[in-house]
Amino acid sequence: MPDANQHDGALRGVQAWPTMFFLRNWAEHAARGSRIISHLQGLQERQQQPVASGVAERMKSATGLSEGGFDLLREPNEDLAALAAFLTGSVAGAAAVANDCREEAGDLAVTIVDSWYHITNAGGFHDAHFHHGCSWCGIYYLRVGDASGRARGGAPNGGSRFYCPLTCGGQYRDFGNRYLGGTLDMPIEDGLLVIFPSFLLHSGLPYQGAQDRIVIAFNARVHVRAGSNLAARLAGSP
Repeated sequence: MPDANQHDGALRGVQAWPTMFFLRNWAEHAARGSRIISHLQGLQERQQQPVASGVAERMKSATGLSEGGFDLLREPNEDLAALAAFLTGSVAGAAAVANDCREEAGDLAVTIVDSWYHITNAGGFHDAHFHHGCSWCGIYYLRVGDASGRARGGAPNGGSRFYCPLTCGGQYRDFGNRYLGGTLDMPIEDGLLVIFPSFLLHSGLPYQGAQDRIVIAFNARVHVRAGSNLAARLAGSP
């Protein structure tokens, strides 16, 4: 932060309210990923309707998409339990960094309140949306299939697209506020976790490939554990 008392005439910039993403690869993906995929395919076969939760169906393609219920990571499955531990530990680390490490990741309690799978092909997509009731969201890429390629320089095949959350000067647009707009197509790969703040509008772009695109998505809440340094300080505040 520049010194507010400096008056040398130099132009000084201050960055505020950044939007942070966090990416991390799961070391156990090679050992556990194929078993998780087989488990999800079994759930898909038994699923009664394309969108098990029935939530926001108008935002999702009518064909080419299967979405599970919102309690996937609560299932008694050893591989999913290992994945859940990786996800919660990663979110704790992300929340600590995003808050300038005022608390250590170990002092943060992460609760995954919703978790579900997406299996897409044949043009399946999820239109732009954001998530309620949580502070951080994540997408874990079990199998991206052909999702990393771009068709003739256009949108990624099945990629995850994020939209700038800032308004654009009362809808007036010129070069001066060009930095406020735009989209970000996040790189994706098998075994990669992408964590992002819940207020970000995002979409799963249409996918077509030789293999299904399979991801696990989740919503998380983060609280300071009782007995941590911050909790003790807050308890002693007047």
